[in-house]
Amino acid sequence: MMIMKTTSDNPWEELPRSRGRGDYNTRMVAPDVNPDAKRIYWAKGRSNHPAFLVEYDSSETGAPEPPKFKNISIRDIESERSILLELQDQEMKAQFLRLCLDIADSVQKAPTVAMRKMTFMRLEKWASFLRPGRGPLTAEQQKGLIGELLFLKRVSAAIYEPSNALSGWTGPERSKRDFGYGQIFVEVKSKRGSSNSEIGISSEEQLNTNESERLFLYVVELNSATDEDKAAFSLTDVVNDVQMLFDSPLDLAHFQEKLSDAGYFPEDDYSHTLWSEGVTETYEVKDGFPRIVSSSCPPGVKAVTYKIDLGYCSDYEVDQSAITQALR
Repeated sequence: MMIMKTTSDNPWEELPRSRGRGDYNTRMVAPDVNPDAKRIYWAKGRSNHPAFLVEYDSSETGAPEPPKFKNISIRDIESERSILLELQDQEMKAQFLRLCLDIADSVQKAPTVAMRKMTFMRLEKWASFLRPGRGPLTAEQQKGLIGELLFLKRVSAAIYEPSNALSGWTGPERSKRDFGYGQIFVEVKSKRGSSNSEIGISSEEQLNTNESERLFLYVVELNSATDEDKAAFSLTDVVNDVQMLFDSPLDLAHFQEKLSDAGYFPEDDYSHTLWSEGVTETYEVKDGFPRIVSSSCPPGVKAVTYKIDLGYCSDYEVDQSAITQALR
């Protein structure tokens, strides 16, 4: 996400307060922030609270309900084909401005018929970001997300159109598996060090398969690195790299929404946690693979977590091309 600059840190300052109940004085967002002249406006009502107005096309349908914020009111005024955001807590003005600028940036290349949808997608992101108690991803969480992003770029996006590649990425939605395309599923695991052959499994369902499904493990080796390592990278570096795959504003917004679901927000600083990549291994999970599945658990046993030593899985190791061929 890129926050565009504005010529003022208070674009509402010169807007007069509206005198009429329910009326708002508005000014179109300036070209430095709104180069495509989208119908987006700084606004101020009778209450003198900062507000932001987004107009959308009458033909646009199918957008979800807007999220709820503690100190920001959101009104979808369908009769006027507009969305009105109004700040209720003046102490949050700086955050509200960033939210408005983010929406302004996100809708620039969006088709007219997608303004409402794009606005709501960005609001969902900000609702997650402002959630009480939320914090940056831990090192282990960063490592897991990097692994999924590498698979998305190197495998999924190399086979499918961007929108389809994204649709199959279900890890951020807390699905059983990280990727699923038809009856082909991939679980991505990240581990530290070539000498560490263990991976963690989060439930007795994660490696379940039926007769019509194929399941692969994509295991990425990621190790802690320092600035002295020229090949070192951060989670943000990987996100920015993968983001370049998406030319469509809607695909990009969908990608950013998935990142939000995974707990990643560009406002968090990950520059001090660096990684280096080692060998990637792939396995096919099938009969005989060492695993715990639902059918093997006695009644009353659930939420099982365990580790698999890949040193015992060499008979099931396959070339990465096996995944590619299965997905085509």
